[in-house]
Amino acid sequence: MSFDIELPSYKRPYAVYKNEFQSAKYFLEEIEKLKTQQKAFQFIVSRKTPNNKVLFDTNIKVTLEEYTIKEEAKEGFDIKVSIKLKQYRDYSTKTMQITIKQYKPIAVEAPPARPANTAPSTRTYTVVKGDCLWNIAKKYYGNGNQYMKIYNANRDKIKKPSLIYPGQVFVIP
Repeated sequence: MSFDIELPSYKRPYAVYKNEFQSAKYFLEEIEKLKTQQKAFQFIVSRKTPNNKVLFDTNIKVTLEEYTIKEEAKEGFDIKVSIKLKQYRDYSTKTMQITIKQYKPIAVEAPPARPANTAPSTRTYTVVKGDCLWNIAKKYYGNGNQYMKIYNANRDKIKKPSLIYPGQVFVIP
């Protein structure tokens, strides 16, 4: 941001002073401190109409980049100063809280043990539209990666694992 300011050397009737009048010299010293200390400061400007309606407000943190004194005889003893400010942003290391949840496998109840003197029962599955071996394996084994078990048990009906058709009946080992 760049702008010019007027620093009166004498008290002016149109100016409002917060405490008491300060000369141009006082403000030039303050401006020089801002420049040499290179510290950020709050820049606040509030522009209002005569009926006190706010036109705009500025309230940002800035640093004084440079200033130039413009002294002209036609201004009398008053001094004009051109000021350049740069917006300042506080930088810091951001910290985050990360919570890692421990993976706990879901317990799957084992099927009841079959008596040793009986033959294992054979399960079958009839393919419906939208099925694939992966989903069938996931349904029966809880893991789609086991689709090769179904494929190997049904090689006589399946040419390629990716090609199965509605109505086919597969043995589920």
